[in-house]
Amino acid sequence: MDLENIIVEMYRRGMIKFGKFLLSSGRESPYYIDLRILPSFPNLYRSIMEYMVKLANQIDYNVIAGIETSGIVHAAYLGCLLNKPIAYVRKKPKGHGTRSLIEGLIEGCKVLLIDDVVTTGNTLIKAIESIRDNGGIIEDALVIIDRCEGASKKLAEYGVRLQYILSSDSIIDTLLRRGVIDEKIHMKVKEYMDLSRQ
Repeated sequence: MDLENIIVEMYRRGMIKFGKFLLSSGRESPYYIDLRILPSFPNLYRSIMEYMVKLANQIDYNVIAGIETSGIVHAAYLGCLLNKPIAYVRKKPKGHGTRSLIEGLIEGCKVLLIDDVVTTGNTLIKAIESIRDNGGIIEDALVIIDRCEGASKKLAEYGVRLQYILSSDSIIDTLLRRGVIDEKIHMKVKEYMDLSRQ
């Protein structure tokens, strides 16, 4: 399945929504991307993961690490497809045992960080700091969708390249071109994105 058809299918399956949504950053957005249900559609999921594999094969790394919670599923899938070790990064230390933020062996390894959607990049940066604090080396993060709200620039300041399959720009342009959304929705999202980039 090509990327245009993937975008339309994601919309039809309810993963891309338009309206008024409060983001975890506290901002109100005219659109929302919810990839938590993606694994419920195995054919679509497999198509997306094939693109993830292509990008991952261009990156130098030893271990794949997913961010709790959504990133763990994608990291596990990718690790199985590529026969790579998998780890994951907790958002906060577990309340018992070792109280570790990292589960899996990453010390001295080059880590490829995985998440589903990136907005501002703050979640990725916390994970990058945790990986480095635990002896991992990280130069690349890979996500399915970049919402184009400054994450790439922010990660670059930490010496990490942001790689992605789809951007919000490509998503809304494709949905307009394919007649799925009208010009009014397209313009509203574009205006929001332009403000987000300032």
